[in-house]
Amino acid sequence: MEFVGFLAYLLTKFAAYSGWCYVGLGWFDPSRERRARGSLFYGFLRLLMGVFFGMGIFLAALTMNNAVRNSILTYFVIYVPVRIVEWSLMLLILRRQGAAPQYAAWVAGGVVISCLADIPLGIMEGGVVPVGRPFC
Repeated sequence: MEFVGFLAYLLTKFAAYSGWCYVGLGWFDPSRERRARGSLFYGFLRLLMGVFFGMGIFLAALTMNNAVRNSILTYFVIYVPVRIVEWSLMLLILRRQGAAPQYAAWVAGGVVISCLADIPLGIMEGGVVPVGRPFC
């Protein structure tokens, strides 16, 4: 992938994560001042978390995809559970108040946001589901 495309992918992920963290701060810490600044910090933290976890699942995703030759199955079996863990960790970091039903909805929304933010990468790679890359 070319550098500009890679940079666009990272910026897309950062914007998506920051936006969802902004929502989370509104739900779980509504009295927080400077919510926009906090959402940028947490969005960046989530991006770093994705790199960290992505490095760990890089080989697993490549291995599974090579074995089953089904990138959609690989994506949902490998990436979605890891994203549930990542967004659950973010929930633990963000929450100050809120009800348990909001927790599950926010984690699920984060997983969806993460998957949607992968669409540009899939398009750049010729319309394939992006598996075997070190970002989650």
